[in-house]
This record gives sequence, structure tokens and C-alpha cells, in this order.
Amino acid sequence: MNEPPPPKHSSPYPLPGDARPPDPPPAPAAPPVDAGAGASRRRAPAWVASVAVPAAVGAIAALAVATAVIGTRDTPATVTVTTEAQATLPAAATATDGEAAPVPLPSTPSAARGLTPGALYRQVSNAVVRVESGKAADGRMGTGFVIDAEGHALTNAHVVVAGAKTVSVSFLDGSERTATVLGRDEDIDLAVLKVPDLPSDVRPIALGTVRDLEVGDPLVAIGNPLNFDRSLTTGVVSALERRALSPNQCPVSNVVQTDAAINQGNSGGPLFDDRGQVVGINSQIATENGGNVGIGLAMPIDVVKPVAAGIIEDGKVEHAWMGILGRQMIPSIQKANGMVGQKGVMVVEVTPGGPSAKAGFKGATSGRGEADTPKGGDIIVSVDGHPVEDMADVSLTVSSHRVGDALPVVLLRDGKRITLTVTLANRLRCR
Repeated sequence: MNEPPPPKHSSPYPLPGDARPPDPPPAPAAPPVDAGAGASRRRAPAWVASVAVPAAVGAIAALAVATAVIGTRDTPATVTVTTEAQATLPAAATATDGEAAPVPLPSTPSAARGLTPGALYRQVSNAVVRVESGKAADGRMGTGFVIDAEGHALTNAHVVVAGAKTVSVSFLDGSERTATVLGRDEDIDLAVLKVPDLPSDVRPIALGTVRDLEVGDPLVAIGNPLNFDRSLTTGVVSALERRALSPNQCPVSNVVQTDAAINQGNSGGPLFDDRGQVVGINSQIATENGGNVGIGLAMPIDVVKPVAAGIIEDGKVEHAWMGILGRQMIPSIQKANGMVGQKGVMVVEVTPGGPSAKAGFKGATSGRGEADTPKGGDIIVSVDGHPVEDMADVSLTVSSHRVGDALPVVLLRDGKRITLTVTLANRLRCR
């Protein structure tokens, strides 16, 4: 997308191997975090700086298990930093016109806006689970959430020890289950679990979409920060279309930024809109001191859905890909192409042999360098019926689909509007 790479760092996911200390004493719930202002959805996406240096400005801290110290300076209490897990997938469409049929997933019911945080908590808390993975020496704790009646649950990949076949999950009623790890995808920091014999009062959590979000919309996070189980915090959408690095240094687009209080221990936990639907999985914080400073980052649920569906269906991790590099039609590019005021994305390069090349896309005839102004390429104005203004729009639509899906793409070419159909392929994994 001709955007600068994110800053390099040694490890945004510090996971000390200390044994889990005992739970802290009960404490009153923290007050809601003050709502903060954020960037407009159409502001150019920004890389979140990540530096693995103590107290480094802009450092990213994974919300996975670690050892923390709370209490007074002279009488500290050691607690285990925990993480949360995530919710389920919406209904899958029936295959048509030769497209691959996604695994059936529970439908997302329509819901009225304006749920109070308390009403939302009462509606979903029974389906939020505590996740424990690994032995005492390298154990991790976090959160997950149940997404269907079959017991599938989502959490972060960094909550689940690599290679683990099972994890322990516990419910609000105190009952515990041994869940099977169906798959992990570090590219988007996702793990999918299968929990047997759900408690009778568990209602699967519905998945929503980031498409309906606007800066300033209310959000609710539920998780296990600093081992305080199922804590609820509130905030707003601070910004959309953020970009962040996953545990294996894979860039992820359309990340949701929130000022809802998120700390180590919230990893894998659901981030809800005011319909009570999950719009993101809490994964990282930007911090100067290792704790919450009002900048939390959640993986967009739209990107999670198709990957989770594939893992549930056959254990495979796949990411849809169309094979282009593009540039937003900013004023300088509009002017150079004689198209002042035209919104969209100019196709700069088309990957040879990729899905877009096979569909007949044309790249820029000149100006393909990062510092150059591209000219002559196709201009994408919509993908699968969704208007396009920047590459984040293209990425969101493509990554919301499964490999094999065929998407109509409306282009401007030589002043004429044409529609091409691109059949999405599986991109290479980051590592």
C-alpha cells in the first residue's frame, strides 16, 4: 500500500515465566474511563510505534500474562496479569455461483442501540471465560468468549502457549472445562477454542462489524485485568483504521483504538458496541509505563470472522488476498491524473499471476516508486458494493471474506466505469 513499515522492536509481548501468584483480594470496580477525542475515520492510518524499552514512549505492551506489582510502595502485592478471550462468528452465507461455502456460524441477531453498560454486562457476562494455558513456569492466563452453542470460543494467540493442545477455561458460575485448541493464527493474534458441555445459562455472544462504528461511539470492554476477573470498563472509539503489529510482526489494518481502560490481562477479551455485539478483540496497549494510559487496540472482528470460520471448519488458517498495491487518491494524485475531486484508490502495481492480474486489473503506467506520483492506473471506487476512499477500505472488504469468494470491483479506466470480478486467493503467512 506504499505506506511506511511499522517501527521495529524486539518484543511487544513480554511474557515472564514466573509461577502464577495467588489472586489479589477483592477490590471495588474502577470507574469508567473518561471519553477521549479521536481521529476521523478518513484520517490517514497511523502506525503505532512499538519500542521494547522500559518506559519507552509509545511502547506497545501485549495484554498477556506477566507478573505485576500492585499495592503500596512498601507493601506490594504480586498478582498475575491476565488476558481475555473472544466471541463467536455470525451466520455463514450459502455458497452460490461456485463460491466456497463458509462453515455455518450462528446468526447475529438485530439489536437496538443504547444498551447501558450494566444491561450489556448482564446479557453477555456468562459467556466470557477465563483462559489458562501452560504450566506454572510458562503459564499464561487470559479471557475468552463463547460464540456459538457448539462451544467455540475466541481469544488471542498470545494467550495460548504455542503448541498447546488444550487450555483450561472457567465460567462465571465457577465451573471449569478443558477446552481443545482448534488453531492459532499469530498474523491476527487469534486462537480458536472448543469448549465441551457449556453451562446451561451461557448465551453465545453475537459478533458485529467495525463498519458501523464512528469516532466517539461508546464501547465496553470485559476482561481480567491484573487478575480481577470479568471487570467491565467503558470508553469510546478513539480512532478507526489504525495499523498495528501482531505477535509475529504482521501488520494488521483497521484496528480499533479505544480509551476504555485496558490493561495486561485484557488480552483476548471482547470489545462491545452499544448493541452488545463484539467489534474487536482486545490485544495491545500503547503505554509509557506498562499500564493503561488510554490507548487500547483491538483486532477488528471483521478480519477475525473468516479466519475463525476456516479454523472451525477444517483447522486451516487462510487469509483472503487480491494481489495489488494501491495509493489513495489524494489531491496531488488527482491533479496529476486530471481527476480533481475523484475519490478512490489508484492501482499502482498488480502482482503477476495474482487474483487481480487474472481479473484484468491494470497498474500505473508511471510513478510507481513510493516517493513518486502514480499515473494511469485503474481507480477502485467500490469493492463488493462498499465505497472505497482509501486502502483501508479495500483491505477491510477483502479480509472480511474467505479464500475463493468472488468480489465485484468497480473501476474507473480511461474515464469509463467498468466492473471486474476478482476471485480471492490465499496470501502467504507473515512467518
